[in-house]
This record gives sequence, C-alpha cells and structure tokens, in this order.
Amino acid sequence: MLQSHRFRSWIIGVSMIVLTIPLGARASSPDLALDANHISFSVPTLYAGDTIRIYARIRNVGDVDTTASVLFYQGGMVIGQSQAVSLRANGNPDDVFVDFTVPTGTFNIRAVLQGSTPQDVNAENDSAITPLYTAISDADRDGIIDEQDTCVNDANADQRDADGDGKGDVCDVDDDNDGVIDGDDPAPEDATVTGIVVPTPAVSPTPATPIPASSAPTVSSQTPSTASASSNPATVTSQTTAPSSAAVEASKFNPFASISKLVVSPFARFTTWQTDWRTYEFTVVEQPKSGVQLSWDFGDGATSVQPHITHAFSGPGTYTVTLAIVNADGSVLSDAQVIDVSFFHLENPLVLCVIGLLLAVVCGCVWAYFALRRRYDQEAFHE
Repeated sequence: MLQSHRFRSWIIGVSMIVLTIPLGARASSPDLALDANHISFSVPTLYAGDTIRIYARIRNVGDVDTTASVLFYQGGMVIGQSQAVSLRANGNPDDVFVDFTVPTGTFNIRAVLQGSTPQDVNAENDSAITPLYTAISDADRDGIIDEQDTCVNDANADQRDADGDGKGDVCDVDDDNDGVIDGDDPAPEDATVTGIVVPTPAVSPTPATPIPASSAPTVSSQTPSTASASSNPATVTSQTTAPSSAAVEASKFNPFASISKLVVSPFARFTTWQTDWRTYEFTVVEQPKSGVQLSWDFGDGATSVQPHITHAFSGPGTYTVTLAIVNADGSVLSDAQVIDVSFFHLENPLVLCVIGLLLAVVCGCVWAYFALRRRYDQEAFHE
C-alpha cells in the first residue's frame, strides 16, 4: 500500500511539471507590431517648411505586457525617437509621435520599434515604411506654388500684376512702375499720373563766366523760377549746379581723368559730375529749407544726408543712386539716376596691372627673340 501511494504521488508530480511547461512557453512570447497603414501626419496637407507631427500606432499581438518606443527616419536620416509606451497583451493599440519639419520635394517615413521590454521575439513586424509623399512649396498658402507665384511670401490667389513686371500687386510697392511708390502716387495703377511737380529751371539773364575749353565743359548757372518753387512742396532756395573747383582741377591735371558733362537726374532734383573712373559729385539742384530732409542711397550700401557730396563707388558695376526729399508735412519726393562704373579704365588698378603684365610678356618675348638670334649668329660665325 505504501509503495502504491508513493507511485501515485510521483505520477501526479510529473504530470504537473509536464502541464506547466507549455504554459510557461506561451507566457514568454512578447510580440509588438507596426505597419505602414498606421503611420500618419497631424495635418492633411504637407507644405514644405512646416513643422508637424508623425504618428505611428503600435499593437501588442503577443501574450505578455510589453513596453517599447519607435525610432523614426526620413529615408536614411534619423528624425527622432518617440516616448516609450506600455501595451497590455492582446490589449488596445497605442500611438507614439515625433515632431518633423516637412522637406522640399519627395520623401518617405520609416518607423522601427526600439528597446522592447521584454525582448520582442518576432522581428518581421518591427518596422514599417510609407510610400513616397510630395511636399507642396507654397510659402504664403494661397494655392499657387512658389515657382509660379508672383508674390511668394504674400497671399495673392488672383496673381494680379497691373504693370506686368512679374511682381504681383500685393508685394509690388509701385504697381504702375512709374517710379513713385503707391503710398505717394495719386493714381497707383496709372503710369501717366505721378503727382510729382518737376520744377522748370529758368536761365538767369546774367551769363555765367565761361570756363576754358581745356579745363572743363561750360556750365550755365540755373535758378528755379518763383512759380516753380511755389508749386514744388519742397520749397528751396537757388543754388548753382556747376561742379566744384576741385573736380575741375582734378580733371585738368590728371591725364587719365574722366571728363564728362554735367548730368541732370530724370526729375531734375540733383546733378551728377564724374571726377574720376569711380568717383562722382552729387549736388541737390535746390538747397532745402528748414524742415526738409534729404536722404541719399548710392546703391552700394553707402548713404548720406548732405546736399552736396563726393562719393567713390566700391568698384566696377551698375549702381542706382536715389535721392529722397522728405518735406515737413511728411510727403516724399524721390529721384534716381543709374551710374555705370566701367571696369576697363586706365585709373582702375586691375586694368593697369593687366596692361603692365602684357607689356612685360611682350618685352620678354622680344628679348628672347634677339637673344636667340644673337646666339644663332655667333654659332654660324664660328662654323
């Protein structure tokens, strides 16, 4: 009886061990899953340059509670790693996310499970990759892509361009392209109406003292008429527009000086006189009275508020010199003159260097020719 009882106890113990083996195996099978259909964005439309969120949904298809996070990639470039989440065995899925700046052009997103605890036993469903997406380049969100938009940073869905200069009216400060900004233009879309009164200078009855032809061109003294001065908001006093004596003397004694005539700006607000290849004198035609402010912009980063100034441009190029006259009532009159500073001028040090180099090469060739010729004659004499 005792042996029979021991045998039964042994059978029962072995059976319990056998029954618990498959249960243990099933309890140690963590398995999380990702798929491309559950990778999404926080916005329906992808605009290049926007910062959005990328979401990925994790499912626990195993039979044990598991924690993990997701590492996101744009192609082969790491975007970032999400927060860690805990998922119950066969429970509800959970979403993770990272912030993402939408690139220009096409891209896709890859998501990979990271740091699962306990360790995921099935690697086949641990990553997912989306199809290609194409971002929209539309900085102002007006429905017109940047490449075709006449105002990239200002919304203008109608693309209206009154003067046809390729810049939409929304971002064009001069819609009729008449040289007067819209805020000062009584007819901003009519180039024939500017609101600018151009003074008509009258020749003084007293003839100007002539300058010898060998020194500089003759310049007549000009004085604005009383009627013109009263019609111009910037009421000014008379001032001669002849170049300074220093400019005349410089052009007389410098054999390479640029002798140019006195140039009057399009609206006759200032004059220009060239003193050398890149230096010019600028003079306001009429001296401003109290309360009137001047502002020069020489197109190369330099500015001034003086009525008469000599300016040396930084180098060869085309510069737009602009004069703004601000009256006491806040109204602004402007005028501009295009200045071309040529590279090919004997006063340009680079041109002189090139000429010197060419002369040196020519002299070297001539010296080499005569040296070889003399050597040849000597050898022929000894023979």
